[in-house]
Amino acid sequence: MSVGGFLLTAGAAVAGAAIATLLRLPAAPLLGAMVGVALVNTFTKFGFDIGSVGHWVVYVCMGWLVGMSVTTETLRQLKTAAVPIVALVVAFLVFGLAAAWLLWKFTSFDALTALIATAPGGIAQMGAMSASAGANVPIVLAVHVLRITSVIVLIAVGLKLMGGRG
Repeated sequence: MSVGGFLLTAGAAVAGAAIATLLRLPAAPLLGAMVGVALVNTFTKFGFDIGSVGHWVVYVCMGWLVGMSVTTETLRQLKTAAVPIVALVVAFLVFGLAAAWLLWKFTSFDALTALIATAPGGIAQMGAMSASAGANVPIVLAVHVLRITSVIVLIAVGLKLMGGRG
């Protein structure tokens, strides 16, 4: 790949992340970079693929970020919330698998893509998981972006209805 392709792709990632951040989109750096690079990849022949070693480095960095968020207080809270967490896992197994089955049955999505698209999790983590598992990454990320955007809107509406700040 060429240096120009690398610079164009990197510039699109940074510009997309900056625009998404200014627009205050959910997961702005990830979403913006994804859209910027997708535009370069779709409309030009100069997109730069970082390759399998690059993917590995990015996944290590994502694991690092997630790992840094775990503290003894986090583990303490998890211990005290064990029953609700188990209830949420059961709810996912019932409703999440049903949603995945519906996506698989009534769309052209393969089973793996449908399952990861409906699994609870962060955009970055689900994107990394879908890429490493061989699922359709753009579909998985699009479903998760819609999910998170919907949650943000519903939380704002819910807070207003409950008399909180919205």
